Amino acid sequence: MIDQDRRRAPVPVVAAAIIFMLGMVIQAAQVKTSTAPGATAPRTTIFAVGLILLSLAFAYGLWRQVGRAQILTAGFAAFNIAYGLVELPDIHPLSVLRMLAFAAVVGLLLPASSRQWFPPGT
Repeated sequence: MIDQDRRRAPVPVVAAAIIFMLGMVIQAAQVKTSTAPGATAPRTTIFAVGLILLSLAFAYGLWRQVGRAQILTAGFAAFNIAYGLVELPDIHPLSVLRMLAFAAVVGLLLPASSRQWFPPGT
């Protein structure tokens, strides 16, 4: 039987989860295609898959009303924005897109309408 008592997640929270996953896929693609001298194929693949799994865990936490997921997602997005600003002198179009996606995530998760989805103390 389907549980009908559960409320639906608000649109900003769902949008933030989807945009966060897309931003992490962009970051994973950038990691995979990086030409760092010490980057080997298995290492970069494992790291890229780890980033995608992390984004799935954060999105699931947002959907299940876990307050820590909201804080961690917004914090991780803010960190990625700051990291993107550090690489401004030689920025790539995908980096700009990634920074815009993470800025949208922060903008969607911080208003009071999104914070109401997460019960206090979770």
